[in-house]
Amino acid sequence: MSDIDDDDYTPQLSAATLAVLQQHMREQTEQQERFEKLRQLAEEKFDAVNAEEVDEKITMEYFTEDWQMSQFWYDDETAGKLASEIFEQASESDVVCCISSPTAYVTAMADDRAKGRKNNMFLFEFDTRFDVYGRQFIHYDYNKPTDFRLATELEGKVDMIVVDPPFLSEECLEKTLDTVKYLLKPNGKLILCTGLVMAKLATTRMPGLKITDFHPGHRNGLSNDFRCYANYDSKRWTRQ
Repeated sequence: MSDIDDDDYTPQLSAATLAVLQQHMREQTEQQERFEKLRQLAEEKFDAVNAEEVDEKITMEYFTEDWQMSQFWYDDETAGKLASEIFEQASESDVVCCISSPTAYVTAMADDRAKGRKNNMFLFEFDTRFDVYGRQFIHYDYNKPTDFRLATELEGKVDMIVVDPPFLSEECLEKTLDTVKYLLKPNGKLILCTGLVMAKLATTRMPGLKITDFHPGHRNGLSNDFRCYANYDSKRWTRQ
């Protein structure tokens, strides 16, 4: 029998394991400090003046994927194409909303072409890390399709929407599309990114919406057949 009392035994980490743990803690601390800096900028410039005066360019490198929230970031090519669609299809005075599509929004806001239009671009997102965008961030829960800040002001006034429902389920898609219908102008432009399995429901619920030959890609891959749907024609895709 060992002379060590099991109740008093404390396991010791190896030097290598301890070093990895300490590095991870340092990275978390550094990331938190970066967020605090961004939040301070948001308070001082987004809310006090306007989005145009924020010099700090936020990129997706600030945000790690949280799979518990079903977060799968687009790859750079996809995010760039969606951002370019926004700039080419919406004028500076148009209102644009990215719903549960933070990669597209962050990429667009960091683009030089966003100058002059940032105050008309909004991110609807459940993850509160994105509140670094100040008043342009709207906390959004798809379970409450029309219950969010600025709901009355934006109802039926949005010119373009890029939406990517967080969960691949009929319930999530239906409720998210309820939000889209609530916000979008009668002739507004819509880009929906979701699985091929949702094709029938999506095109039935949104007349004019059709599947395209554009296949959005993700940084860490995705096992589902992921597709892009749109209610308008573009040089980037063919609607089927």
